Amino acid sequence: MGSTVRSATLPNETQLSTAGSLRWRSWPLVDHPKWSWIVPLGVLLIGLFVDAVGDSWILAIAAIAAMMIAIWSFFLPVTFEITSMGLRRKALRQIRIVLWPTIRAYQLRSTGIALFQRPDPSAFDLASSLFVPYPEDADELVVAVRLYLPHAVELPT
Repeated sequence: MGSTVRSATLPNETQLSTAGSLRWRSWPLVDHPKWSWIVPLGVLLIGLFVDAVGDSWILAIAAIAAMMIAIWSFFLPVTFEITSMGLRRKALRQIRIVLWPTIRAYQLRSTGIALFQRPDPSAFDLASSLFVPYPEDADELVVAVRLYLPHAVELPT
């Protein structure tokens, strides 16, 4: 996804908002307490399985670390903002800006929107796509995406 990554230079940079922007925080570990305990338990069980099969606690710690790195956005809060320029994603003091012209296709899903670089994404393009979870009012995000992406292809679900 063509984007720009930069560090947050101002302490209140996420507080700066333009008129008409939409901002929300996504933190599945905290936002969904009824089922969020399953993911850390699964990571721990995978670590125990690796320890039992590999007979090495070092491999188990490496497996747990690899899983936590792969699903880091589940454990840490991510702030999304929709503006007229594009989508801003802030996590770990890093801001990623995805400009609207770089998005060629999108797919509305049950829990969020997947953004793609190509108008005809393949299964491999899913790895380079960007998933944006819905805010509390999902319709606001859907309207904003359709407003800012008239050039993009809306893929069937």
